[in-house]
Amino acid sequence: MSTGLRSKTRAVVAALALLVAAAAAHADTVLPAAHDLRASAARAAARGEPLVLLFSLPDCPYCEAVRASTYRWLLRDGRAVEQLEMRDDAAVRDFAGAPTSGAELARRLHVKLAPTVLFVGPGGRELAPRLIGAGVPDYYSGEVDDALGAARQALRGGG
Repeated sequence: MSTGLRSKTRAVVAALALLVAAAAAHADTVLPAAHDLRASAARAAARGEPLVLLFSLPDCPYCEAVRASTYRWLLRDGRAVEQLEMRDDAAVRDFAGAPTSGAELARRLHVKLAPTVLFVGPGGRELAPRLIGAGVPDYYSGEVDDALGAARQALRGGG
């Protein structure tokens, strides 16, 4: 391995370690829990925005890292961001208004890893490619911005 590549690899590993350590050192960032996905997706679409749906797990440092670094800011900026626990059996209304749970939705939507983020519109239609994992910290928020742009375009009928 070349010296330059080794240095870049070390820098990326160090950045990831710092991100995970920072996330673990702080209390969990709270995002609104999903309760009625049909209503939430409709409200977001009425504003020309997708519903950003984060599937997570308790005590998942990567989930906390993306909540703290990206999604809390989207929420603060007025975006529709909600969270579902992938193994939770608590009652939630799905995109058709039927009762289900976070665990069942994760199975139905083939969500297997945490964090996984979906950008959805009415009816639960995925409007942009989902984001799986925490990504590279320096690029993750750019990936979210790209997905939001694609989702908005799809809502306007352009995608």
